[in-house]
Amino acid sequence: MKKYLFILILALSSITSMAQGIRFSVFVDPKLAWMNSDLKSVHKESSKLGVNIGLNVDKFFAKNYAIMSGISIDNTGGKLLFNEKYRIKLNGPDTTLNSGSVVNYKLQYISVPLGLKFKTNEIGYFTFFSHLGLNAGVNIKATAEVENFELRNENISDEINLFDLRYFIGAGIEYSIGGNSAIICAITYTNGFVDITNNSNNKVTLRNFALRIGVLF
Repeated sequence: MKKYLFILILALSSITSMAQGIRFSVFVDPKLAWMNSDLKSVHKESSKLGVNIGLNVDKFFAKNYAIMSGISIDNTGGKLLFNEKYRIKLNGPDTTLNSGSVVNYKLQYISVPLGLKFKTNEIGYFTFFSHLGLNAGVNIKATAEVENFELRNENISDEINLFDLRYFIGAGIEYSIGGNSAIICAITYTNGFVDITNNSNNKVTLRNFALRIGVLF
């Protein structure tokens, strides 16, 4: 993970050094993530904690309006309860899970958002903003554990699609700490609308609420 973060920092540092009218931020998003299925026999068992770490770029095309993008490493997942037998695809022989099995999915993506940011004029030390857009992800790691079954951090890359696409919407505040620097705090809801698994009989999507904490430069 340190290797990916180093690449992210180099990439966005290069962008900001060559472009004008750009502000960037580094952030950590603690999040509560879960997975939903469209099959009646598959239910969300519980949510799980995750974290999204990365850099964000705001390119302002007007005083209070910007196109936002960036790159991050998103650690997410969820738990699903299968009320019928389910054949899970492993990097090796597939395994048939018993009815009533709970699968704990641990997923990691490189995510690239593209959206719009709207902000107010500074009020005292505070600036209020909202953002919305799309978030494209590339899966770089997928493992699973099954309670009461001999699966512990099993590689399930064959079970998970390479690409994911979600929309996000959120709002937050910036607190000025001098010059162009500010502390960021925001809440964002993200909802997936494509199947993250390659099982054509079971559409599974990712969702989460995240608390963003970051520094704007």
